[in-house]
Amino acid sequence: MGIEGRDSFVRREECKAAWESEVEFAEMARVLKALAVELGQDTDAALGELAAHGLGAALGVLAGQGEVSGVEADYLRRRAMSRVDASRLQ
Repeated sequence: MGIEGRDSFVRREECKAAWESEVEFAEMARVLKALAVELGQDTDAALGELAAHGLGAALGVLAGQGEVSGVEADYLRRRAMSRVDASRLQ
């Protein structure tokens, strides 16, 4: 009985970690898309880079498309604002 209980706990924790990872990726994609729109750039290219190579590559695409500086700071600002807005809803 002890081993079965441990196994179910491990499975539950794995599911929770997977869900949290999905939520974080969705948040990154939402913020990245909003930033691309704000900068007047192609959202598909940035989101494609996010899916294929991660956040750093996606921010690099946004910085390279419009010769924009401070893209990472803008992203972090928008993500913080998104989290504040989400916490107000809870």
